[in-house]
Amino acid sequence: MATTANLVRLYLKRRPQLFTVVKNRLCNYSALARRLQKEIFPGKKGEFAAVKAALLRLAKEKQGNEKDWEKAVQKILSLSTVEMRGNVSVVSSKTSAGVPVIAMSNSKAGVMSVVDSSYSKKLRKKGFEVIDNLTLVILCSPQELQDTPGCVSVILDSVSAEGINVLEFISCHTDTLMVVKNADAVRLYSILSGLIGKG
Repeated sequence: MATTANLVRLYLKRRPQLFTVVKNRLCNYSALARRLQKEIFPGKKGEFAAVKAALLRLAKEKQGNEKDWEKAVQKILSLSTVEMRGNVSVVSSKTSAGVPVIAMSNSKAGVMSVVDSSYSKKLRKKGFEVIDNLTLVILCSPQELQDTPGCVSVILDSVSAEGINVLEFISCHTDTLMVVKNADAVRLYSILSGLIGKG
């Protein structure tokens, strides 16, 4: 049977933002313990002390691996560049869109294509589902991205923390492509520029 400490650790591993807050000692451990007690042990009132003790032990553990991980991610991001392309549309279909494609992904649900907006009218006439007024933002990273865990997590955590919804996301080799509404493009560019140390 899993101990309270193990259950707390597993819960936090699935919630990396909370895990980071605990490891960096940036929280009120009593308040967080009350919250976790309700979420991990619903209906059990006697677990508060054990949950808080588990949180405090996690906070005191050596942070070497986390710091190495953060340094590796920061190195990759500092060697990255950001590009933007406006006037794009996203086309959802069961087959290829039949027009020049900027980026594409296939899944069981169908094909998602990022295309120049000049093709939107033609594609709608053919019956394709098209979303306009979008911008493609590309983070171009070095080869080491392939072997460095956590890069995509850091990027998406930073973006979601600012309330930006990424409509489409494609990770292709060393390129990370994100499609957002035009209204969010400048903010996304600014966030990514800050992450790579050029903002």
